Amino acid sequence: CTDDVYPRALWDALAAYFDGPEGSGLVLPGGRYAAAQVLRDRGLPFLAGRSLGELCHVVQLAITQKRILGYTSGTLVAYRLSQSMVKETLAESKAAPKPSADEQPSLPHASWEALRAGLREMAEAAPAGEAVSLSMLKRTFQERFGLELSETRLGHAKLSELMQDPRLSDLCAVRLQRQGHVLLLHR
Repeated sequence: CTDDVYPRALWDALAAYFDGPEGSGLVLPGGRYAAAQVLRDRGLPFLAGRSLGELCHVVQLAITQKRILGYTSGTLVAYRLSQSMVKETLAESKAAPKPSADEQPSLPHASWEALRAGLREMAEAAPAGEAVSLSMLKRTFQERFGLELSETRLGHAKLSELMQDPRLSDLCAVRLQRQGHVLLLHR
C-alpha cells in the first residue's frame, strides 16, 4: 500500500534519526520485514506502539516516497549515504556511473535511438509472447549490441522506470511476475 497514513511528526523524527549520529551509521537488512524488526528492537520512541506490519509499511514508504532510506549493496542505509541517492543524482544529470578501477573499459552507451532499435530487433527475434528478464537486459545489450545500457544516462534512476518510459510504450511493457520484473516485447 502506498498510502501514507502516518503523522508528519513520525516522518520528521525518522528523518532526524537517520540524519543524526546514531542512525546515520546504521545499516539495516535489505528486506522490509527484517529492517522493520531491527527498528522495532531499537525501541525508538517515535515508533512505539506500532505493529510490525505498520513498521514494514513505514520502511517501504521511507524508501519509495520519503527518501529517508535507500539501498547500498543490498542493505538499507540513510538515503543521503545510499546508492539510490547516487543513481537519482546521476539520472537528474543524465550521467552514467563511473566505472570502478577494477572494471573493464566501458562500451559505448545506448542512446534512445539505439535502445529502441535494440528492443525492436529483440522483439522480431523472440518467439511471440516470450518475456525477457529485466535483470538480464543490460547483459543482453552488452553481448548482442555492444552497448552499455545505462538507465541514469537516459534520465531514470531504475531500469524498470526506464523501460516504462512513454517513449518505449509502443515497444514493450514491464510486468512483475513470480521470478521478478520481466519485459514483454511488442511486435
